[in-house]
Order: sequence, then structure tokens, then C-alpha cells
Amino acid sequence: MPRDNEPAIEVEVLEIDGEAPPPPRDPASAMARIHDDADDIDDDNNNSGQAPNPTSANWHSWPRQLRTLPPWYLPLLIIGGTILLGLILTLGVLVAALILIYRIVRGLLRSLFQ
Repeated sequence: MPRDNEPAIEVEVLEIDGEAPPPPRDPASAMARIHDDADDIDDDNNNSGQAPNPTSANWHSWPRQLRTLPPWYLPLLIIGGTILLGLILTLGVLVAALILIYRIVRGLLRSLFQ
């Protein structure tokens, strides 16, 4: 990284493995091309028998998507969690009531037949 008092060094690549490098591309137009390719492949699945371009998959944004959830997930998680907690607590109370009824009936039957 150049310091403030040093000029930046610019280098031009003349040749890589005996071939001239491709011309530089604008990153915004390259991403637009990738999105256009993905849309073309997805449209009615008619890609004229061509295999999908491996660069057409928008895999560059996957790590960002995994770290951030859409904003509508928070209410969904809160409501779903509340419903799930209610079901678990209801089942727990039901099981406890069944165990209590079983023990009462067992105690009554033991006292009657002994």
C-alpha cells in the first residue's frame, strides 16, 4: 500500500503464458451480464441446447446472503417460536396430567386390592 508521500506504481501486463491479457471489464457491466445470463437460462428453460455458463450462477453473493436474513424472517421467527413454545408447554402439561392421573388410579387400585 503506498504511503502518502510515495506515488502509486502502475503496471501494465503485456503477456500471460504467451497470450495478451483480455481487455479490462467494468465490474458493474460484468455483474449485469452475469444476471442477464442467469435470466436467459431461467426463462422457460429454453437455452437452445447450450449448457449453462458456469459464471452465470450468482454465487458471489452467497456468503453475504448466509450472514444476513431478510427482514421478514424476524417476525416469522418470533411468531413461529411462540407457537412452538406454546405447543411444547402444552404437551408438557398434558404428559404431567396423564402421569398424575395414572399414579392416582394406581394408588387407588393398590389400596383396594391389598
